[in-house]
Amino acid sequence: MRSQSRALQLVGFLAFVVGFVGFTVFDWRFDSTGNPVVAVVAGVCIVIAIVMTIRRSMQGQ
Repeated sequence: MRSQSRALQLVGFLAFVVGFVGFTVFDWRFDSTGNPVVAVVAGVCIVIAIVMTIRRSMQGQ
């Protein structure tokens, strides 16, 4: 199912940009330990995905 939400598409694009720049410029790895920035970025993405999933399921009821 494709998302039609512009806000969610923007969040996805921003997550991609942060991940790409972090990977290429700052040498971030999601399997690295000891870098709290990577954990925070991943955590924020997870929380947004959970909230949007719950919100979408509640709208369908």
